Amino acid sequence: MAYVNWVTYEAQLKVVYYGPAYAGKTTSLRYLSLRLATEVKELPTTDDRSVFFEYAQSQKLDVNNLKAKFLYWTLPGQQKYRRTRHLVLAATDAVVFVADSQYEAASKNLEMLHDLEEILSDRGMCLEGRKNLALQHIPIVFFYNKRDLTDIMPVQYMDAMFGLQSWQTPRFSGEATTGRNVVQTANFAAALALKKLEGRIYGPENQDVSVETE
Repeated sequence: MAYVNWVTYEAQLKVVYYGPAYAGKTTSLRYLSLRLATEVKELPTTDDRSVFFEYAQSQKLDVNNLKAKFLYWTLPGQQKYRRTRHLVLAATDAVVFVADSQYEAASKNLEMLHDLEEILSDRGMCLEGRKNLALQHIPIVFFYNKRDLTDIMPVQYMDAMFGLQSWQTPRFSGEATTGRNVVQTANFAAALALKKLEGRIYGPENQDVSVETE
């Protein structure tokens, strides 16, 4: 949940990049940090990487004239780092789920989505669009990565695999290595996080979210 300092009028929001190992989470954040001209900090593990960076917007928001600082995190995808994922997901404001578009990664994608929902449930949260009014809802944006490879699942196939037709959650497709749709995905997730913050301050608003169908 976003932290607001009403003395300095600053809001801090966390966006977590989630998904299977080697799906492109770190590559996405490194590209994003280059575009934002900010420094990436890396926490090396045995056989995966967890990175994060901070980005503070210069302009003030419509939400009570606040300034926003975003914390972007990736998480290691291996099962043995589940405790790390549990800790980093604490107080998250939005999730970008980076899915590997290769056929061979289909089961890993679903496994990690289930892992995400299980950990969030342990913390009293659930993903936006899931039918559980008792939990705090967290916005999610899907990013179908590695669309430049040959043996990949069609976008419609992945939509069906994740159940997005009924879920109605936004998704983008692209390549983290070239940066296609990386910034757009991050912007969408940040906008959803800010909308949640606005709802906390002014009260909930019902707004439709358009789904990317590229």
